[in-house]
Amino acid sequence: MIALARHLRANTARYLLLLMSATTGLGLVLWAVLATEPGCLAAQGHWSGRGLCHTRLCLLQGDCGEMATPVIGCAHVRPGDSRGKVYFHLGNPLPGAPALAHWQAFKEGDGIIEARFEGDRLVSLACPLAQ
Repeated sequence: MIALARHLRANTARYLLLLMSATTGLGLVLWAVLATEPGCLAAQGHWSGRGLCHTRLCLLQGDCGEMATPVIGCAHVRPGDSRGKVYFHLGNPLPGAPALAHWQAFKEGDGIIEARFEGDRLVSLACPLAQ
């Protein structure tokens, strides 16, 4: 009986070690894929101007990045969308009131994007025309 208990403990330890190794390996592969722009886009993320991949988990992580040209993301959001979806497509807003968010529309030049929220939902979005 004691030998059987030892055998089960040894197999459990091997199984856990194998599971941890596989999880670590998968994490490293995913990290390597998301560290490239094509991999990021394939994972339905967006590539920031700083060479970082931002996935749809960005709001939970507290950073949706800074888009070089956030005005491009305007086509992907509509009134009723969540704040997370808006921030994912436009990036982090400029500092300000949470009910009214602003972004610099273009890397260079004038143009401001303005989003009005009620709670967590987008009420209105004003985007200048893409140049």
